[in-house]
Parts: sequence; structure tokens; C-alpha cells
Amino acid sequence: MEITCDIAMDLVDIYSSSMASPDTVKAVREHLRTCRSCRDFYSEYKANLAEEKKKEEKNNRTFRTESSPYVSEEIISESVKRLSKKLRTRRIVSNVVSIFSVIVGFIVLAKDIFDLIDEKDK
Repeated sequence: MEITCDIAMDLVDIYSSSMASPDTVKAVREHLRTCRSCRDFYSEYKANLAEEKKKEEKNNRTFRTESSPYVSEEIISESVKRLSKKLRTRRIVSNVVSIFSVIVGFIVLAKDIFDLIDEKDK
């Protein structure tokens, strides 16, 4: 079966993924044997496909390492400890500032009250 370059280009993806029927594989192979430009296109297509596959594998490896149950459990445990310590420190500082503000407020209020009492006595 003889096919045109356009048909061969359309079938390259199916052909390279091994999902083509035997007749399609045979037709594309025959065409690639006889057509230099389609052979070059197919070689470039396979190279690009291999490069994309490498990138995908690299991304998957990175993801698997980050999502490993052994690593993530340790990381989570350490993160929770550090976060708890930071939150506890912030809570203590916040409480101290609040208490200090209340004390200063009482002192100012008491001073105003005593000033009023002193003015009445005069």
C-alpha cells in the first residue's frame, strides 16, 4: 500500500507509539524506506519524543523523592516541631505585650484620676 507524505506525517504519532494496526505499520515503513524527507522528519520526531520522555522522567523522579513516605514523614515532623516552637514564642511575646499594655493603661488611668483628685482639692 502506497501512502502520501501527508498521510505518513499524520500517522507518525500512532506508528511511533506502537498503537497502529499491522497494515498501518507496514504502509508507514514502506513510505519511510522510500521518502528521505519523511525519514528525516521521523528521526527528528523520535529525538524530540525521547527528550520529552527524559524531562518527564526527571520530573517524576524529583516528585517521587519529595513525596517519599520516609522523607516526607521526617520533614513533616521537623517542620511541625519548628512551627510549634515559633507559634509558642509568638504567643508568649503577644501575651507579654498585652499585659504590658494593660499595665501602662492602668498607670495612665490612675495618674489621670489622681490628677483630677488633686485639682478638686485645690
